[in-house]
Amino acid sequence: EGSGLGIEHRRWLAASSTPQLTVSTSRADVHLTGHSAARQFWMATSIMASGDVGGEAGKGMAPEEARALYDDWGDGYTTSVESWGYTMPHEIAAALASLADDAPSFSGKILDAGAGDGLSGRELRAAGFKNADITGADLSPKLLEIAASRSVYDQLKQLDLSQRLPFESESFDMVSCVGTLTYLAPSSGVLAEFVRVTKPGGHICYNIRTDHKLAWLETEKAMVANGSWQLLTETEPRPYLPNNPDYADKVLTVISCYRKTV
Repeated sequence: EGSGLGIEHRRWLAASSTPQLTVSTSRADVHLTGHSAARQFWMATSIMASGDVGGEAGKGMAPEEARALYDDWGDGYTTSVESWGYTMPHEIAAALASLADDAPSFSGKILDAGAGDGLSGRELRAAGFKNADITGADLSPKLLEIAASRSVYDQLKQLDLSQRLPFESESFDMVSCVGTLTYLAPSSGVLAEFVRVTKPGGHICYNIRTDHKLAWLETEKAMVANGSWQLLTETEPRPYLPNNPDYADKVLTVISCYRKTV
């Protein structure tokens, strides 16, 4: 992918509908920062870049292109990202577990939006959500086949996150979205959909790469202002794929966790 936020910026903070497919299958360091002055300074001075994968920042990628990319990559996806030091599934699962009263006894419903081949579902179970009802959702049929083989989901659905989600309002207690918003545009309404399908008081955690973050900031802040959600925690920028030389310190990522306003 393309270049992103340089190391100098780290120092400041240290589209068509897809048919439904249902398949049945048998603590990160977070900081209570809000929209702080430091964060605003970082956003104002960040260098926006258009990543080759994920499309131009704020515009996302056409669903058919994203689906083809991951269908082709499917069998080698886990090997690739683990060799690159990808820890977002673990870190976001740990962030959600830190927000649960007691993850092992949690029996609510979690939506893993952009579940991919199930790495994030695996990490949710490892973080303590043994008794949760977890639905994995992704655009790629190939990745969903692999996810089903991990036996970490209660349901799997093929869907397009740029469209209205096929779930009733207030269906989930938590929403996890790992490494997926790069491929979507803020104008898709996906964040509002996450809020719609989350129960009042429920939690939504996701990451956004620093070369795309500024494009999402207006939407995030507007949803705070209109009472949709409350920002609970947000990390400093951290490496996204630290062992991939095309990313390393050039493209970082931020993890944000919100609570749906009652």
